[in-house]
Amino acid sequence: MMHTRAELKGDKWVINGRKQFITNGYDAKLYIVYATTQPGAGITKGTSSFLVPRDTPGLTVQRCNETLGGRFMNNGEIVFEDCAVPKDHCLVENVAMSRAGVYFRPGKIIVAAKNLGVGMAAFERAADYVQNYVQGGRILLKHQAVAIRLADMATRLSAVRALLNEAIRAVNAGAHDAEALCNMAKMFASVEIFEVTKHAVELHGGNGIMLDFGVEKLLRDASLFMHRDATVDISRFKIVKSMFPQTAGVYAGPEK
Repeated sequence: MMHTRAELKGDKWVINGRKQFITNGYDAKLYIVYATTQPGAGITKGTSSFLVPRDTPGLTVQRCNETLGGRFMNNGEIVFEDCAVPKDHCLVENVAMSRAGVYFRPGKIIVAAKNLGVGMAAFERAADYVQNYVQGGRILLKHQAVAIRLADMATRLSAVRALLNEAIRAVNAGAHDAEALCNMAKMFASVEIFEVTKHAVELHGGNGIMLDFGVEKLLRDASLFMHRDATVDISRFKIVKSMFPQTAGVYAGPEK
């Protein structure tokens, strides 16, 4: 349920509520805000979207959240208190979430692809390190335990890439299972890339937690994707909801 509400009063929409975890929300000059305009109608039939400039009276950028990873972008919390915008600032009335759905699938693909990039960077750094660092009189790669870790990392990356490509093909073809595959790709990448970056840190030994080597940053960035654009478990719920829409229940969102 969306708690932020918008009510039409005369020739203005008045917005009240709070938005959290907004990417680049601390610096943005213009916001697209989703708010409930028909309480009780459900999120797909009672949600509207609005253009709200940052300097609109009643809009307050409350704070900039400090995050574990992904620190290349900020994360803001925004409060709306009787924030009034002109009537023509309403982009889509009542069915905004239904219209926005067309962007959700590509969005999950983009998130998974970014995550894959983090994993590839971690693998490349680990591969370079174990081929040059000497331990026990030989390079690390010649130690079986190290070789096994590297093989595991490469396999996980290939599996993520394959599922991501399958999701892309499904979206382009308008396949019936595109929704499930996009959530699978996002969820699977979140879990597997986190393991890849964890292996990368461990293969660096004590150097893995040193800021100078930079590999710990990749682990922190990978942890962000476990929570970004739906947590891993919420993504799993959405997969089941897509596969069994008539019987899955309401845990992945309100019934349509």
